[in-house]
Amino acid sequence: MKKNIILSVCFMFLLVLTGCSSKDGEKDLSMRQDLALIYEETVSPNKEYVKSEEDIVNYSIEVYQNKDYKILVNAKSNSQFFEPMQYELEYDKKITESNITVKWTTLMGNPKAKENDQLGVAYVSILENGKVLSERKISFVNKAIETITDTVNKK
Repeated sequence: MKKNIILSVCFMFLLVLTGCSSKDGEKDLSMRQDLALIYEETVSPNKEYVKSEEDIVNYSIEVYQNKDYKILVNAKSNSQFFEPMQYELEYDKKITESNITVKWTTLMGNPKAKENDQLGVAYVSILENGKVLSERKISFVNKAIETITDTVNKK
């Protein structure tokens, strides 16, 4: 438990100090003619805690659907600690925003963020008639945790 708290504090310190950098080659799915954007949400874990606008980190979840009803979930961030990811779900009906929920939590699992426990995980759920069809956990901080763990283990 103590190690988790230390890692969390180290990560937050690293995130605030290093800020973020824009990534080249991010896929802009909104330009694809065969996809319709159904849902989009962006949060910032550190906006309230940084002095410079260029250090603001954003995490985004986008949900698209194509003409064959396939659902595409896209996760992206301007943080250097996150590699864009996406996954597809086979489905046979059109979805709306009401079929999608995204719950954000901190690294310690809290729904309310603090300066030393910032948002870093999104739980993306696709629902059908109130029942969960798919739920995926997307961690926006895995790469940072790996970097910190490697650094701590080297000492």
